[in-house]
Amino acid sequence: VAGPGPRMLTHGAITLDPAARSCVVAGAEVALTATEFRILELLMARPGQLMVRARMVDALWGTASPVSDRTLDSHLRNLRRKLAEAGAAAVIETLHGQGLRLAACP
Repeated sequence: VAGPGPRMLTHGAITLDPAARSCVVAGAEVALTATEFRILELLMARPGQLMVRARMVDALWGTASPVSDRTLDSHLRNLRRKLAEAGAAAVIETLHGQGLRLAACP
C-alpha cells in the first residue's frame, strides 16, 4: 500500500505542490523549470534554515556532477525574477559566504 504523496509546502504567499509539480504565488500559477522547482522545494522544505551552496549543488545534480556554483546562480536568478514578478520579491535570501535561505514572510 502506497503512502501519501509529498505534502504541500507553504511559505507566505507561495504554495508548492510537489505531487502536481506546481507553484502558486498569491493565487496565480508560476511556471518554473524542473531545476527552479527543485531549488524552491529544497528551500521550502527547510524554512529559515541555511542551505550551503555546495550542498544544494549536490542535492540538485549529485556529488559526481561537474556543475558549478555559477550554474546554481543562473537558476536562482531566473527563479528570483519569476517569484518577484508574481509578487514574492526577496523571498530567497543570500547570506554571503554562507549560503541561502527563505526570508521571513509576514
